[in-house]
Amino acid sequence: MSMHTTETPQHSTRCEHCDDSVPHEHLDVRALVTRSADRARTRALRMLAVAGGLAVVTAVVGVTIAGPGRAFGALGVAVLGWLLVTAVAVAAVGVGRARTSDARALVLAALVSAGLAPLVALAVAALGGGWSGALVAGSAWLLCGAVADVVRSRTWRRLLLTPGEAGEHARARAVAERDSSRDLTRWLAQGVLVGASTWLLGVLPLAVVVLVPLAVALAAVTARPVAR
Repeated sequence: MSMHTTETPQHSTRCEHCDDSVPHEHLDVRALVTRSADRARTRALRMLAVAGGLAVVTAVVGVTIAGPGRAFGALGVAVLGWLLVTAVAVAAVGVGRARTSDARALVLAALVSAGLAPLVALAVAALGGGWSGALVAGSAWLLCGAVADVVRSRTWRRLLLTPGEAGEHARARAVAERDSSRDLTRWLAQGVLVGASTWLLGVLPLAVVVLVPLAVALAAVTARPVAR
């Protein structure tokens, strides 16, 4: 009489979490959410440190080259312009959300703020100061954006811990965008573009008729993945 035996596999292929034999990945959602909040806070503080240092250096350069009146005038106009642009963008988000989706409303706000930024640069350029004024304007724009990001990081942390639908959407976004660095790149690009636009408009003010649609087109291209 013959005996047939079946060998037992030495290593089980089933998942220890859900007993599924199909290869897959388990995400530690809680760890990802915590990491998202910590990463947002760390990024915001680094942005604030970099922008604050740049603002001090460019203010000293501006005072030395163009004088305190023009340097602090450029700083004040840039900060005031950022506040006005942000207020208009927030209003655009409110209007957009009432008529379309949240994603499209955010794209609309990005287009509006991009179109207004060259006008702020033109106002700064009108004060004079040349390239030193442009440096002050660019660093002031970065500083305002960094301060706003610090506020957003605190709001983001609270939202991630909020129960209900809003919290669920935030946690899903934290999981989906755990490797995204788009916000940091956009922040840096805005400061550079505002500074460069201020210098260019100081030399050729009529260039604003080109910079406004160009800024809107660039914002549309970069915002396209968000709208999808």
